[in-house]
Amino acid sequence: MFNHKKAGMMGVIGLSAAIITGVAVSAYAETKSPQSDVVKGQATQEAPMNAVPSHEQLASRMAQQLGLDEKTQLKVSDLFEKDGKAIRKIQEQLQTTQMELSSLSPSSKDYMDKVDDLAEKSGELTEDLTIAYAKNRAGLYALLTPQQIKKLETPAQPQS
Repeated sequence: MFNHKKAGMMGVIGLSAAIITGVAVSAYAETKSPQSDVVKGQATQEAPMNAVPSHEQLASRMAQQLGLDEKTQLKVSDLFEKDGKAIRKIQEQLQTTQMELSSLSPSSKDYMDKVDDLAEKSGELTEDLTIAYAKNRAGLYALLTPQQIKKLETPAQPQS
């Protein structure tokens, strides 16, 4: 059954996932540099706000920010592609579990048992997601020089 210890653990895991998501979004926002409306004489079109950048776009932005050579940029792109697929799969499973949880009715016979099972599954998926993000970050750091890591870890200063 769902007890206070499990509820606390679920809260910590959920908070960790929220923090990781926030860090990922912040990292993406910091790597996005302002661009001119015209590139090589052609107007550019901004992607929708909710569009997820491709692994090539993320690697390209990171290459610009950190001064990566082409070989390293390709390795970063491959890493983001491979890990991104695994991370998205876990996120989809987590979303499905959350939708199942929210679709349960407290008036059903085995409501708390089902909530307990889905909460446990959600916790396991959140742990898997946290580890997948950490492995991706470790893989990225393995490709970078100490100077590039320092640059990556230094918060971007707002432009005035």
